[in-house]
Amino acid sequence: MNKAPSQNYNLDIKRLFERGNTATKQNYSVILRCMFILLFIALAAFVVLFNMYNIETVVQLEEMQTETYFFNMLLTVFMSPLMAGISMLAVKTERKQPINVMGLFMYVPFILWLATAELIVSLLTQVGMTLFILPAIYIFISTIFTKFLIADKQLRPFTAIKLSIQMCNRYLLQLTILFVIFVALFLLGIVTFGLAFIWIVPLYYNVIGILYNDLFGVQEETQQVQPVANLEETHFDA
Repeated sequence: MNKAPSQNYNLDIKRLFERGNTATKQNYSVILRCMFILLFIALAAFVVLFNMYNIETVVQLEEMQTETYFFNMLLTVFMSPLMAGISMLAVKTERKQPINVMGLFMYVPFILWLATAELIVSLLTQVGMTLFILPAIYIFISTIFTKFLIADKQLRPFTAIKLSIQMCNRYLLQLTILFVIFVALFLLGIVTFGLAFIWIVPLYYNVIGILYNDLFGVQEETQQVQPVANLEETHFDA
């Protein structure tokens, strides 16, 4: 049976990081391998782009703004189910469900919905950046659960985006603090020449996955998800 979105959740950031650290120890090898697969796919895509247009310098790449824009869109579409897959590994760890590397590709059947949602969020973020950086930051934070809701509960893109925003608005201050901490951690990763990322990135996925499960999780993981129509009706007015 699906649990209704939490109404009185206490977002304890310290406790969340403790649980995220514990989960990272449990699923570290799987998430790390998935990270390398995603990195390999992204690098391979860029190699194809460079060879296709004979790009040899950064200046050439900057001059091909239209081509690179459409390339980024295609990469976003292609990677969207894989990003959902690695995100859901953390949720499954929290639910004590078995995980493996093949789980990275589990949500490919939902590529249309996931890609649509990613493109909408990307477009809104770009619009926010042209207006002022704060709207872009707000969009990034408030839509963080979109891919989870599509992959886990099979919601339609607009419904998932709306529900994510509604839930995040309840905890906007705590979520902002949470992401400020992660920004600091990612800066630490840069300072360590990327070495710290091998722990920080899995920790990020686990913390966000645990938070999603706390807010939108299920009471009985063994039961099947309700039909999409019922889920939309249950969550639309959250």
